[in-house]
Amino acid sequence: MPDTLFLFATEGEAARFRTLRPDASVEIIGVGVAEAAAAAAEYIAKYAPQRVVLAGIAGTCDEQLQVGECVAVVNDCLAGLPESYRKEYRSEGWGDLPKVVAFTVSRTGESLPSGCGVELSTPAIEQMEGAGVAAVCQRAGVEYLHLRAISNRVTDNREEWRISEAIDSLTAVLIEMCDR
Repeated sequence: MPDTLFLFATEGEAARFRTLRPDASVEIIGVGVAEAAAAAAEYIAKYAPQRVVLAGIAGTCDEQLQVGECVAVVNDCLAGLPESYRKEYRSEGWGDLPKVVAFTVSRTGESLPSGCGVELSTPAIEQMEGAGVAAVCQRAGVEYLHLRAISNRVTDNREEWRISEAIDSLTAVLIEMCDR
């Protein structure tokens, strides 16, 4: 059984890491909160890891973050829920990576909501799987880390996204994580 299970939404996000670290336990969980949560629950039950690392690309509207930069999500919540139903999912940062707030959205380019229990000065990103995977890890009692590489500004057209650059940055950080 692996100590660490690496989860990615798509094979495109995972492929370089999988090639460079064939010894790592890597699974694809699909895009979106529902698919990601269901797959994460399945893989946690199958592998019983001590730690899950969710990794992938993300968008930002925050000028503090640069495209290509890798970040650690330390607070996530599902965007669009009324505040009375919103739940925060916290995780530890990793290394010297900038710590960010993430909003799990249903579609890219949604405006990032304010709040989520943090100061507005905290950099923010959007992604589509974090809250679902975090909820599963929390219920399963599994340590959870969430790393993202910035591929775009939320206002960018899809053809402007720098996915390859973001995946290169993410892969370098994950390799470093494995080597520690």
